[in-house]
Amino acid sequence: MIAQEPETKGIFVNGGGISGVLRAMRELPPERQGKIRIVCSDVGPETRKGLSEGLITASLCHPLDKMPGELIDVMLRLIERRDTSSIEQRIVPFDILTPESIWT
Repeated sequence: MIAQEPETKGIFVNGGGISGVLRAMRELPPERQGKIRIVCSDVGPETRKGLSEGLITASLCHPLDKMPGELIDVMLRLIERRDTSSIEQRIVPFDILTPESIWT
């Protein structure tokens, strides 16, 4: 995609595939690497390496351990209040990792 779209300015990787994106970025000349911003949504070892290399601009890390609990809580509350029509919203905070915020 990067070779076919030379005007690419940014890539959002939502889920798997960060290894392939980083491999493609490493094959580019440094001046081209600096023109493409990558944002992803995980915090695995490959992401940490990409952040430390400056290839990833940011990683949006949602707390996967808290999200299922929040969802179950909302579902139980809505079951209890079947006779009312309401919209339930929850804010689950997330971390934003940048190259400057990680320890290598």
